[in-house]
Amino acid sequence: MTMNTEIITLEISQDLLAALKMGAADFAQNIRNLAAIGFYQDKRLSLGKAAQLAGMNRLLFMDLLATKGIVIFDYDQSELATDLEGIEKLSED
Repeated sequence: MTMNTEIITLEISQDLLAALKMGAADFAQNIRNLAAIGFYQDKRLSLGKAAQLAGMNRLLFMDLLATKGIVIFDYDQSELATDLEGIEKLSED
């Protein structure tokens, strides 16, 4: 299956690349990673789609999130309580 793609161009001065101590390819990958992480954290992309944006599989993206200290499974208190109740009911059966 062929995927339609768009090419996005970003201009950056060589002195900024030098200050970051990276080449254009590394900079581009960093931008992809940062965008993927940001969109994932904002819940604008799923884990799979964010991994696709970063150009990696889900497991590698999960590793990237872990190295940045980003929680992959984000529960709020009510979701956690509901899940724990469900687990309790299953264990009673």
